[in-house]
Amino acid sequence: MGILANMCMGAAYASSVFAKPILLHLGLTKLGAASVLVPNMALWANAFSINLACLPVGMLLSGKIADRKSPRVVVIGGGILFGMGMFICGFTNSINWLYIFFGVVMGIGSGAAYGAIVSTSVRWFPDMRGLASGLAVGALGFGTLIIAPVASYLMATVPSGNVPVLWAFRVLGIAFLIVIAVGGIVIKNPPLSYKPANWIPKTSFQASTSVKDFTWVQLFGRLEFWVLYVMYISGAFSGLMIISQASPIAQTMAKLTPAVAVGIVASMGLSNALGRVFWGFISDKIGRLGALLLMFVATSVVMFALPAMALAHQPLLIAVLVVSACYGGYLGIFPSVCADYFGSKNLTVNYALLFSAFSIAAIAGPMVGARIFLKTGSYANAFVIAGVVSTAGGLLTIISLLTRKKTA
Repeated sequence: MGILANMCMGAAYASSVFAKPILLHLGLTKLGAASVLVPNMALWANAFSINLACLPVGMLLSGKIADRKSPRVVVIGGGILFGMGMFICGFTNSINWLYIFFGVVMGIGSGAAYGAIVSTSVRWFPDMRGLASGLAVGALGFGTLIIAPVASYLMATVPSGNVPVLWAFRVLGIAFLIVIAVGGIVIKNPPLSYKPANWIPKTSFQASTSVKDFTWVQLFGRLEFWVLYVMYISGAFSGLMIISQASPIAQTMAKLTPAVAVGIVASMGLSNALGRVFWGFISDKIGRLGALLLMFVATSVVMFALPAMALAHQPLLIAVLVVSACYGGYLGIFPSVCADYFGSKNLTVNYALLFSAFSIAAIAGPMVGARIFLKTGSYANAFVIAGVVSTAGGLLTIISLLTRKKTA
């Protein structure tokens, strides 16, 4: 049921299909590089960034309730905020309206429900933390695969008298509210000191149940927390840039039709989801840091090559599939990394604090892409910047691996 609820919240990752229609509806255009009026994607990037930046806010506000009392209340409440926020977007008449309801309200609701679902999943499967968190967060990607074409269908078959994009917001909002709230009814924490039957904890760092349980206040004084924090920013940066701009990249650089661009967005959602599950499974086998290093290398190589790959359909598709799979992997693995380093007792709050790094990436990645496009008419320089950021994350991962070996 957690997976089902998280699938609905994948709407944020499918949101690039709403970008051009809502900007054109609101008359938010700007003179582009070729002296042609184009949708002001920087404004949509703002809404997308606010939404993702508010995720850890929702997690922090609800974390203690989920950890100490019941994740059920948190998931249901988050679902109500998320669904109502999207429904109210269906009545928008300004970009500020979107900033409030798509950005703040949906973001806080999604963060509350998402954080409770992921931390509860990890608690129920201490023997398979990577896979469990990968499946839970992978649902967002699977949701993108479904929601992107459904949203396009709703906008194409709108009843007369309705604005297509607003109609899609209203219908999806009601559906999401119902599904998430119903899913939250059965979600609960395992009993104290729970462990799976016949499971003998390994003695390795990442699988041990004897890791000290740190409070969120203690994390501020630990160097490894801040290293992980910067790694999280570096990992999420490229994926968020591509996800927020996927449809415009496909239409402007590869000259693809809107319908084909929607296909790329949907395919990217599947890759995002599978990446979360795949890399979570791999991390259980080779270690979290080893899996993270492989993802940083793959992301760096593709981002540096993307200025050329983005000019044609097939190379662009391959590139965004790799980047989105690695992006999904980062989000799938980091909840388990947080539990490995800082314990599972206070996981919802601790991961919310670590997840605030995601907010920085959610603001920086989309904005760098949108602003460079508006200035140059191309995303090429933005891709190179993302490649540099990802390389920095890879170097920090290598340092962490070497440090681990010395202290093991």
